[in-house]
Amino acid sequence: MRPVRSRILNWMTCCLDRAGLIPFVARLTPYLCRTPVFHVLMYHRVNDDRDPFFPSVPVKVFEQQMAYIARTYRVLRLEDLADRSARGELPRNALAITFDDGFRDNLTHAAPILARYDLPATVFLATAFIGTAQVPWFDRLAMALKATNATSLTFRSGTVVSLSGEAERLGALRLLRQLFKRLPDDERRWMLDEVLEALAVTDQKWFKNLMLSWDDVHALRGLSFSIGAHTVNHPILSRVSLERAWTEIMGSRTMIESACGTSPRAFAYPFGHADDYTETVMRMVRAAGFTCAVTARFGVNTHRTPLYELRRGGPSDPDLAVWAMKLAWYQLVGDD
Repeated sequence: MRPVRSRILNWMTCCLDRAGLIPFVARLTPYLCRTPVFHVLMYHRVNDDRDPFFPSVPVKVFEQQMAYIARTYRVLRLEDLADRSARGELPRNALAITFDDGFRDNLTHAAPILARYDLPATVFLATAFIGTAQVPWFDRLAMALKATNATSLTFRSGTVVSLSGEAERLGALRLLRQLFKRLPDDERRWMLDEVLEALAVTDQKWFKNLMLSWDDVHALRGLSFSIGAHTVNHPILSRVSLERAWTEIMGSRTMIESACGTSPRAFAYPFGHADDYTETVMRMVRAAGFTCAVTARFGVNTHRTPLYELRRGGPSDPDLAVWAMKLAWYQLVGDD
């Protein structure tokens, strides 16, 4: 959001919050839009670890957000909203809640809150990690930088990065994530192994019980969660061969169908930004039998939004009043 617009919005939020009018504004906003729009919120972890290497939404903040959403929005499953969008029957003030990857705190921390407010959600599973002590590559990298005893890391280019403090390690994590995301998947895998060896942190013992088990997945289904697919190994689909992309897409669908007895209808592109998937990948997702797919591209959705390129995202503010006001504002302008 642009600085001037942000300052204006913060001032408006303060005034409306003092007057207790934010819920009223949120309910009115959809009727100011020419066409119905719907949000798709995206979460990953919900816990109170406050670990900067593994960012999460604090439990209290999540509960405040869900309580507000339950009072203010019409919450439907993502798959149902996609179906309604295809029929041109979108309700106003609609919203969907989604979680990516399959972290166990989705069951232990988020699900009880959602059940309390009778809110459905969709969790997208990277199926290779369900029921294992393994995690996606970016979490292995984060743990290595957090746990290493090394005080520096030398890149192949000769650049030396300090690891002397937490800030330096978080900076190295951001740098390496950006670098690895630009690489073909095979090259990224061997470079990750090289970095983990250099940091002397290759053990995955820290990740036991971090991911959902298949029993946990069944428990979520009993708590009004639908199950979506997020590939098998969480690769960036634009950085792998077409054959591998199909294997990842179809493989995750098949594993979920085998474990749950029903086929997932929704798919989430790993990372999900504009250069992380392609038109060909989108066609593969449709050919695999999915009825919709979500990105990580920010924005709200209308009946004109492609069903295999749905936008997601929401405010990151921990303050509920600011968060709620921005959510309403996005409906009007589709801005971040």
